[in-house]
Formats: sequence, structure tokens, C-alpha cells
Amino acid sequence: MAIPIFPLLEKADVLIGVLFAAKAAFQILSSPLAARLVDRRPREMIALGLALEAGTVLLFATAFSYPVWLAARALSGVTSSLIISAGFAHLNGRFSDGDQRAVAMGLATTGIVGGVCLGPVLGGTLYQARPALPFALLAAAELAVALLAWRCLPGLEGAPAAAGGEAGLGTMARSPEVLRPLGALAAANAAISCLESTVARHLREAFGLSAGQVGAAFLLVSGPSCLLSGAAGPLGNRLGRARLVRAGLLLQGLSTMLGPKSWLWVNLVSFVGIGAGMGAIDGATPSLLGEVASERFGGSGKIFVLSNVAVQLGFVVGPILGNSIVGVYGFGVCSVAAGAALVVYAPIIRRMSPSSKSSHQTKNAILESACH
Repeated sequence: MAIPIFPLLEKADVLIGVLFAAKAAFQILSSPLAARLVDRRPREMIALGLALEAGTVLLFATAFSYPVWLAARALSGVTSSLIISAGFAHLNGRFSDGDQRAVAMGLATTGIVGGVCLGPVLGGTLYQARPALPFALLAAAELAVALLAWRCLPGLEGAPAAAGGEAGLGTMARSPEVLRPLGALAAANAAISCLESTVARHLREAFGLSAGQVGAAFLLVSGPSCLLSGAAGPLGNRLGRARLVRAGLLLQGLSTMLGPKSWLWVNLVSFVGIGAGMGAIDGATPSLLGEVASERFGGSGKIFVLSNVAVQLGFVVGPILGNSIVGVYGFGVCSVAAGAALVVYAPIIRRMSPSSKSSHQTKNAILESACH
């Protein structure tokens, strides 16, 4: 919600980039804490994270100060690490069937993407009505959801996810089958956060849009992104999750590069492609990682701590690098650089996903048995 509001602080581009990156940086730093708890008490982590997040949001409502907002963003990173890692670990433990897990994680990603994309719309519109209003409403909503999670979310006693707790983060991170999807998440989120932290000022300065109009423009990102992330489960089951991630990288990259950025309609059209590509990547990658966790690491939810770190690494690099490029070369060059990075990375996501490898190995075993 703060995307269209941060420029109103009237700070330098680099300082705004740091403000964006603070949440992601502390989300990464808190990952060891999340790794210790994610397989043990995912429900409690979700509820506690939401309650603490409500407190950080109230800091935005009660102060209009760069240092206070920087501290609030940092604390919000810790709470988000608890919520997102535990949420995906919970789903991974609840659904042992790969296709069901893919659909569930795609729908869960729709919630994340929807919040990220609808936030600027609500934030910009409500902020114009009353500055504290968007943050007060969000704090109330988060407390309500925390209570629901605490009371209604089923536990995972005896779930197989706990059996994978012995696998360490370092062991997982050294697996190429983990590194490739993590790289896709980091690259995609670096590209979109690079634009998120710079496009609001670009739209205000180039076209005179208000904070509310900038927020409304993000509907063109949120709609396709929510649709694609929700459909990523069934699409990935039919087409292959690795192929869907690769297509998302190409679509997001080419849309990001679309120009010239001096035309408003070009910016708006690019938002549609960026949202669709991002939705495909964010919707398909968790289930791809879930397959790896089930096949190689006993279903450990720690793999989603790594995916969270990859996402937030993108959100650290993107805003700082993006604002630095914009400050020297302009928004157009920044867009081309971010989009080209995604296009170059797309071929790294190989055609053979973990599930297809297992299928291939099973076929080989059957043939060998038949020969004997």
C-alpha cells in the first residue's frame, strides 16, 4: 500500500530504494529463525506473524517520518518471514499429492500476489481520503486474520513435513534442482521491485498522475497476476511447471522492456504483461520446490524459507539497483536492463522438472525389469 505514498516523503532516489529494500533485507536476516520453527509450529508462526505485522502497520499510521518508516519496514520483514515460510510449509504438509499441492500453492500465491498488487490501489486511494486510513484498516484486517488462523487453521500432527527437519538450509541450497527455481524467483522479483520502486515517481513526473491514479494503474498488474497465479496449478500440471516458469520469465522480461516509456499507454500495456508473467512464476515455483522437498528432503518446509530468501533478495537488489540506474540513466534504461536479465535467465530453467525426472527414472526401471 505504501508504493504510491513513499515518494511523498520527498527523499532522494537512493533513500527511497533503501526504504523499499529494508523489509526484504530483514526478511533474509530472520530466515534462520524461521528455519528453526517452520516444520514445528507453522500455525502458530502464521498467527504470531500477522499480529506483529499489525503493530508495524500502526507505525505507518502514527508517523510521517523517514526514520520511523524505515524501522517499521525492517520489523515488517521479520514478520513476513514467519508468515510466508510457515504458510507454504503448512500447505506442503497438508497435501501429499503433487497435483493437489500445486493447485493449493497456486491459490495461496494468488493471495500474496493479490495483496501486493491491490495494495497500491487501496493505499493511494485511501491515503488521499485520510493519511492514516489505509494503515489503520490493514492493521484491523491482519488482527482478524491472525485470530482466525489461531482458532481455525488445522494442525499438522504427524504430518510427513516434520520428518524432513534434519535437512539443513545449506544442503538444500547446494542442490541444482533447488537453485534454478530460486534463481527465477530472485530475478523476477528483482525486476518487478526495481520497477515498483521507480515507476510511481516516473508516472507522477512524466504524466502528472496523482497518488490515487498511480495506485489505480497497478490494477493492470494485479488482475493478470492474480489470474495467472491462481491458474498456475492446473496449467503447470498439464504443461509442466518448469515450462510455465520459463514462459513467465520471457513474458515478464519482454513486457518490462516494452517502450518507449514516454508514452503513457505503453507503460500501461507493459503492466499487463508484467503482471501475467509474474503470476505464472510465483504461482508455479512453490509447487516445483515442493516436489523437490518431497523427493529429496523428506517434505521439509525449510525449502520455503529458501524460496522466501530468494524473493526477498530480489526485493533488496531491485529497488537499490533500479533507483541508482534511474538516477543516472533514466527510467527507460532501467526497464530495458531489468527485462533483459529475465530473458537471459529463462533458458536456465530446464525442460525436465523433478517430477518428470522421477517419471523418467521410473520408466527406465520398468524397462530394466522387463529386460531381466
